[in-house]
Amino acid sequence: MNDVVIVGAGPTGLMAACELALAGVSCVIVDKRGAESNVTRAFGLHARALELLDARGMGDELVARGNPLRTVYPAYASRVDFGRLDTRYPMLLIVPQNGTEKILRQRVADLGVEIRRNANVVGLTQDAESVRLRLEDGTELDTRYVIGADGAHSTVRDLVDVGFAGATYSLPMLLADVRIPTSEPPPITQVGTEGVVVTLPFGDGWFRVGAWLRTEQKDAGFARIREAFRQIAGTDYDMSEPRWFSRFAAERRQARRYRSGRVFLIGDAAHVNSPIGGQGMNTGIQDAFNLGWKLAADLHGWAPPWLLDTYHAERHPVGSAVLAMADHLTGLVLSGSRLRLEINRRVMATLLHTGAGRRRILGRLSGLEFAYPPDEPDVHPLTGRRAADGPTEAGRLYEVLRAGTFVLLSDQEVPAPYRDRVRPARPLAGTRPEATLIRPDGYVAWAGDRDGIPAALLKWCGPADHHTLEGHRASA
Repeated sequence: MNDVVIVGAGPTGLMAACELALAGVSCVIVDKRGAESNVTRAFGLHARALELLDARGMGDELVARGNPLRTVYPAYASRVDFGRLDTRYPMLLIVPQNGTEKILRQRVADLGVEIRRNANVVGLTQDAESVRLRLEDGTELDTRYVIGADGAHSTVRDLVDVGFAGATYSLPMLLADVRIPTSEPPPITQVGTEGVVVTLPFGDGWFRVGAWLRTEQKDAGFARIREAFRQIAGTDYDMSEPRWFSRFAAERRQARRYRSGRVFLIGDAAHVNSPIGGQGMNTGIQDAFNLGWKLAADLHGWAPPWLLDTYHAERHPVGSAVLAMADHLTGLVLSGSRLRLEINRRVMATLLHTGAGRRRILGRLSGLEFAYPPDEPDVHPLTGRRAADGPTEAGRLYEVLRAGTFVLLSDQEVPAPYRDRVRPARPLAGTRPEATLIRPDGYVAWAGDRDGIPAALLKWCGPADHHTLEGHRASA
C-alpha cells in the first residue's frame, strides 16, 4: 500500500509527487488520461513559483526553456516592471504548461514515482486510518492519504462533497499557439469595444494568442481570433500555423474546504480563476509545496498534531486573494469602459512609483508578498513570511533547501536528535534575529534569539525521540 495516492498528473500533481518522494514517502500518481497531456493552457511562471522550483533545483532549467519578460504592458496598467523585484527571478517567465510538466515528469521519474495511466477514479471511501479509491476498471487502491490534483472538474472534490462555490464567466475565451513573423512582439494585451486580445511570446517565433470577446461567438475557430485581432489591434500580425487551439469558458470558483479527513485538494481542484494575470499554475505549485512536507512529516511520525490543518488555514486565504485579484483585473479589461481602464492605469502608475505600492502590487502579481501570519501574539515579524534567498556557508539558502528539510540559519549547531530533519546553515553576514528556522517550503517558521532554538525545534519538528510522540501529543 502506498502512503499517498495522487489523482492527476498535471503540474500540481507532479509537484506534489516530487515533494513526497524527496521526503521518502511512497506515492503513486493515477491519471485518467491514456497519454501525456499536450494541453498548454497555462503559459507563465511568476517569481515565487520559480523560487520554489529553484529550491528543488529546477528553476534555472525552466528559465532556459522559457522567455523571461522583465517588463510587461498589460491593459490594466501602463507598465509593470517585474525587473524591480528583489529576487533571483525578477520576471514573468513565458513557458508552455507542457514544458513545465516535462521537467516535473523527469524529476518524478528520477525519484522513482509511478504514473498509472487510464486510471479513472469513480469511488472514494475513508475512515480514521486510510482511504480506499475505486477505479473504473474495478481496481481498488488503499492508501493513507489522497491528494486530489485532478483539475477544475475534479472527481475527488465531488466525491468528498466540499463544494465549489463561484461562477462561470458568461463569454468564452479563444486561445491558440501561432507563428507571428515579427522582430517586435506585439503588446501583451490590447482592449477595444469588442473585447480584449492577448499576445504572449514564447521566444522562439511562437506566440500564445487569445481573444476574449463581449459577444457570443458562433464561429469560434482560428479565423475568429484573427478577425478579433483585426478589429481590436488593427492587425492580425500575419499569424499562421496554429498548432493548438482551445475554446473554453473561464471560471472563478473555490472549494469550501481544502481538506476532508484524509483527502486534500490542490491546484485547480481547489480553486480556478480567470486567466488574466497568469496565476493558476503558480498557485497550484505553491499548494503542492505547502502540503507535501506536512504530509511527509505526519507519515514519518514527527508532525505536531496541528500541522495538517495548517494546509487549509494557510492556502485557502491565498487562493481567495488570488481569485479576487484575477476577477478584478478581468472586470477591468472586459468592462468596455476606456475611462475606467485609464483611471486604473494612472492609479497603478502612481502606486508603482512608491515603495509600498510597488511591493504590494508586484508582490501580489509575483506571489512574493503572500504570507502565512501566525495566530500567536508577540511573534517576530518575519514569522510566516517568505524567506529571502541569501548566501550561507553551505551555499545559497535555496540551494540548502534542496534537501527538502528545515534549515536553521544560525551560528549554533543543530541538536543531534534533529539532524535528520533540520540542516544547519551559518549566514555569511551577521544577521538579526540571531536565529531563523526556515520551513521546507521556503517560509519562516520561527525567528528569535539562540535561546529559543530548542523550543522552536520541538514545536515545528516534533519530539526528538519518536517513542515519545504519543506523550508529546497528549501534553500538547
